[in-house]
Amino acid sequence: MKTKTKFKEEFRKQLRLAIAAAVGFIIAYSWRDFIIELSKDTINAITATMNIHLINLASSLLITFLGVLIILFTSKMLKK
Repeated sequence: MKTKTKFKEEFRKQLRLAIAAAVGFIIAYSWRDFIIELSKDTINAITATMNIHLINLASSLLITFLGVLIILFTSKMLKK
């Protein structure tokens, strides 16, 4: 019976870690487009595509916010 409890605790711990890693990857990937586009335009000194940067920035911020909420929610849910 004790091994089942230990397994369940370890499974939840690993599941929290996996979810946090997956969400972190999605957050990092969303920032990738923004950073690449911004650096391209900085190098080329192009300011005409600033609207694309603002859209990428807004979407990256939104994905980051949602990702953090998902990590906090799943971590709290699976902690018990």
